Amino acid sequence: MNIYWDVETYSQCSLKERGAHVYAGDPTTGIHFFCYAIDDGPVETWRPGDPVPAPFTNPTRYLWISDNWEFERAIHTEILVKRYGFPPIPIANQDCAQRRALAHAFPAELGLRCEALGLPYKKDPAARQAMLRLSRPQTAKKRKKPEDPAARERDLTLLLERCQNDVNAIRAAYNSSRLQPLIPEERQQLLLDAEINGRGICTNIPFLEAMRTLAVQERNAVNARLNELSVGVITSVDQVARIKNAVNTRGHNMTTLNKRAVSATLAHNPDEVVRELLTLRQRGAYASVRMAKRLLGFADPGDTRIRGWGRIYGAGPGRWSSPGPQLHNLKRNDAEYPAYLVDALIAGDYAELTRWGNPLAVAAELSRAALCATVGHILICADLGAIESRIPAWLAGEEWKLAAFREYDRTGDERLHPLYVADCLANRQIC
Repeated sequence: MNIYWDVETYSQCSLKERGAHVYAGDPTTGIHFFCYAIDDGPVETWRPGDPVPAPFTNPTRYLWISDNWEFERAIHTEILVKRYGFPPIPIANQDCAQRRALAHAFPAELGLRCEALGLPYKKDPAARQAMLRLSRPQTAKKRKKPEDPAARERDLTLLLERCQNDVNAIRAAYNSSRLQPLIPEERQQLLLDAEINGRGICTNIPFLEAMRTLAVQERNAVNARLNELSVGVITSVDQVARIKNAVNTRGHNMTTLNKRAVSATLAHNPDEVVRELLTLRQRGAYASVRMAKRLLGFADPGDTRIRGWGRIYGAGPGRWSSPGPQLHNLKRNDAEYPAYLVDALIAGDYAELTRWGNPLAVAAELSRAALCATVGHILICADLGAIESRIPAWLAGEEWKLAAFREYDRTGDERLHPLYVADCLANRQIC
């Protein structure tokens, strides 16, 4: 028998900034209620204070299906089991409706998935707003305001309707004829993925804190100079529209501030004001350094591990994605900066970093030092180049592409990379 379920929670902890595992373990996180349905039966509701529902007392009799199981699994383990005495649910008795959809290249978001599957379940915007009001962290100013009991009851009614609708939508989508169960080998991979995500990966907290401190100091300096240079018009390196406007009023026609556009404009010998504006933009706009704050948010306060970081079938061909802390996007140190610079950053030796270039750029190249192995273990990183192009070519016997990859691997010449060649041909460029 299958049980489909969905939980509605509240917290002073931000789910978006901290991730499901840290969120579930936060002492301010609680449950409004959860809804569930057994097979084709009616949707039922449990609220804190109610006895443990009968099906939950013997969980191994059922297959428990939620949408994005990282969240429900974390809430069940950290709150329902620890605070309300629910028995644990073995991972072998659980399944994720979202992962099944992703394995078939359907949307991760439930409402969009139902639309793609032609199911009559839609998200109610009013119910969504009620959910946000009831679940999101409240500011100190908002907490001081007297609560309107009638408004809260209306929101709870909308939230309950949303939860019930989600259970029905999960059930309908999960059982759609267009979403077949995973084959046994992939089911085992799904369970292994859950185990890996549950174990998590250790983070180098001193390195991340040092990187965040450097980023704040450097960006504050950049922003102060931008403010001075523009006479108060530009106050942040993130004000893209204002920077473009300031540049374009001095005889340029920039439509974007990406690396290529900035480099091209600087190559055309702009005046000193434009040159400094764009140089400041280059100096301060290192997104890879900003990841320090995000990784620190997702790291468990107890053991510094980041859990739930990977999502199997997150990309169309079936590979993993990293929708939360984005561990897949950490830079590779292509500049080959020496490892001792990691210690220099942690020690706050910015002079040593500056010897190698822009401190933010150097720190960004060292990003992979954010992850580390526990004592007595070794952390191995594998970066599979163009894997989604190589494997289909091998399966299809596309010998010309395989030969091209072999030649590229032999020479290391980027101009021979099949993806580069294909891009050149598509854009009618001469390689």
